Amino acid sequence: MNIEKIDEFLDWLAEKGRGKTSIESYRRNLMELYRYLPDEKYIDGETGPQWKNYLEEQGLKPTTVNTRMSVWNSFLQYIGHREWQIGNFNRKKENIQPQLSRAEYLRLLSAAKQLGKEKSYLLIKTLGGGGMRIQELPQLTVEAVSRGMVELEYHNARQKRIMHLPEGLKEELLDYARREGIKEGPVFSTPEGIPMARSSVNYFISLVSHDAQVDEEKANPRCLWKMYRETCEGIQANVEVLIEQTYQRILEEEQLFMGWKV
Repeated sequence: MNIEKIDEFLDWLAEKGRGKTSIESYRRNLMELYRYLPDEKYIDGETGPQWKNYLEEQGLKPTTVNTRMSVWNSFLQYIGHREWQIGNFNRKKENIQPQLSRAEYLRLLSAAKQLGKEKSYLLIKTLGGGGMRIQELPQLTVEAVSRGMVELEYHNARQKRIMHLPEGLKEELLDYARREGIKEGPVFSTPEGIPMARSSVNYFISLVSHDAQVDEEKANPRCLWKMYRETCEGIQANVEVLIEQTYQRILEEEQLFMGWKV
């Protein structure tokens, strides 16, 4: 899969009468897929299911996942690989997912702090504030925290990303590790050095939900990750608006000096 082939596909859609807005939507979805792929940008029969699973792990709504898989199927039809298309991807019903607000996240942190539950506090802050997923926690080692940067791998090392720890969180994690006698390996681990089980992580987070006056169904890693993603997307949307507004001002200023009727 390459950019040239994507452009050819989009041109083909335009020839078929697809509107500009629709084509731009296809472009965004395909470029997101392109960035997801490993460095060699190779696709095969496994790519579709893996892509779908990745999208679902991001906490996207089923309708959003379905839209992106529809784009995948259309692209495969164009390149002559209909055998790789995903079928029955509409089988999931739209469920209303609990939404954890930023204010509720802060209440969870505050309750954990007031109750003296440091591990709950750090887990909530790492997942919700730092933007780490529960399956990535074993990779949050003392060594990585000391560097202030965690090199994360997921999907059997097919995907990688770098997470930069906020300075405040870094100091809190290192202080916690020192007091707990954790000199190496995962910060969140058992006395034997084994990474915490998912059930334990969920337990420590939900432990403070009552005092924080947050529904227990919202006090979990999935909702924390979803809140983090929505916060980032909101910031990105604001940045895009500012870029567009700034560019429009540039054009207006240029028009004043270089317009045809000046």
